Amino acid sequence: MISYLTLINIIKNYICFFEQNEKGIEFSMKIKNKKILFAIILFVIVIIILTIIFLKYIKKDNKEDYFNLEPSVSSAESEIDMSNLTNSEIDKDGLKINNSPKIKEGIMFNDLQIKDIKIEAGESISIFNAKVENTLNKDLKSYLIDLVFLDENGNEIAKVETTFPELKQGKTGYITATSTKDIATAYELKIERK
Repeated sequence: MISYLTLINIIKNYICFFEQNEKGIEFSMKIKNKKILFAIILFVIVIIILTIIFLKYIKKDNKEDYFNLEPSVSSAESEIDMSNLTNSEIDKDGLKINNSPKIKEGIMFNDLQIKDIKIEAGESISIFNAKVENTLNKDLKSYLIDLVFLDENGNEIAKVETTFPELKQGKTGYITATSTKDIATAYELKIERK
């Protein structure tokens, strides 16, 4: 890396110089070596162009990450049947919403009430959200669980792995999961610790 003093010496020796006259020592901008000046100007221009390209690339990446709401699963890979309205209905936005009374009442898991369960499905992905409050007298660590979605006969529709949230005593957290299976048609839900 070029030090500050080295840079001053390069400027002093090749680009400009100091003159002594009757007024004292004066800084003069007379160019001694035009090749060096051209190289410095070219270097500055290249740095400016690279900075602009880099900033545009960063902005493009951020937009793709935060504003690209297109599903990453194609409809061909999805097992969601929007015409099957078992335990579900289509809302005004065209989403399939689970309306099973068994799921709406919530479930108990490890002495915790899992409530406000919402299961929605679009053309290619199903989304599960539920609220859990730590009413125990201890903090809970995060761990892996399986959400097991069952039909009216107790047959498994899907098993989805997700994370049970870390919860401090008295705090509320959320369990979330996504699947390409049609979990919005589930009648009942079981949770199994892995």
